[in-house]
Amino acid sequence: MPFIPANRRAFLKGAGAIAAGAAFPVRSQTGFPDRQLRIILPVGPGGAADVFARSYASVLERSLNQSVIVEYRPGGNLQISMQALQSAPADGHTLLWLFNGHPAIHVIQKLFDLQRQIDPIAQVISTPIALLVRGDSPYRTMRDFIEFGRRNPGKLTYGTFGPGSVEHLKLAQLERAAGFTGTAVPYKGGGPDIVKAVLSGEIDLGFLAGFFAKQFAPSGKVRVLAVLEKERWSDFPDVPTLAEAGVDTQPMSYWGGFGLRAGTPPAIVQRLYREIAAASAQPEVREKVAAGGASVTLSPSVDAFRTRIASDIEWMSQTAKLLNF
Repeated sequence: MPFIPANRRAFLKGAGAIAAGAAFPVRSQTGFPDRQLRIILPVGPGGAADVFARSYASVLERSLNQSVIVEYRPGGNLQISMQALQSAPADGHTLLWLFNGHPAIHVIQKLFDLQRQIDPIAQVISTPIALLVRGDSPYRTMRDFIEFGRRNPGKLTYGTFGPGSVEHLKLAQLERAAGFTGTAVPYKGGGPDIVKAVLSGEIDLGFLAGFFAKQFAPSGKVRVLAVLEKERWSDFPDVPTLAEAGVDTQPMSYWGGFGLRAGTPPAIVQRLYREIAAASAQPEVREKVAAGGASVTLSPSVDAFRTRIASDIEWMSQTAKLLNF
């Protein structure tokens, strides 16, 4: 057993089991890691994902005793970042930031096979999703919105990130569960453009990260009709979940996490899981994640994250058939 100084023994005693195993690494028989690590980010710099990835990179640098860089590979419907990962050795030194968009592109565009090309490590963050209307909208509740949609097929409009996007698929599932139809309007600029469209009255409904609700609801510029969480969101305790609003569909949140190229040795996958779990407990990570409008939500195991991805692929595949994709 390696010698652990007294000050470190005291730290480990107070830490959780996962954090204790990863906070002060012991080099494994594989020699991992033996050089710089990369986190490939499938989006450009400056966004929330950048903040999240960098917060983990800074902690992993210390725990792994190797430099960890964030490399931007946006574009190509996530293909550019996937190709960058596939061109790297399956040895654990190159990680990929994963999020809900990966299962959607797997299902709709079939540009890659997420379940065969990726070894998931861990989900690390989640962001509540809110359904927003303008503050002076005639739809005061989700039931008002649904009833209008039932009486006026196709007249309701809502913003999405494009055909076959996560938002498009989930809203189509919502329509089917609630028995109404609306019109999806794509916005290449994503959340900010959709918020602008809601505020201007260009569309009726925005399907957006909770960050936007926190930004605009307190001033009355938007109204939150429902959240897609399993339980009510503590920041908006008076807002019902979709289930409470009478819509029988599975809960959903935006998530993000880390994966590796398929074929990475299981011992290295588990080592990285422990390191990432330990980083998730660090206050600096939690503070930066919160500043980005999310919360640290660690999957309890590698297999749990794999199951989460498989579940998303399943419901997205079922919905895609309804949309004739």
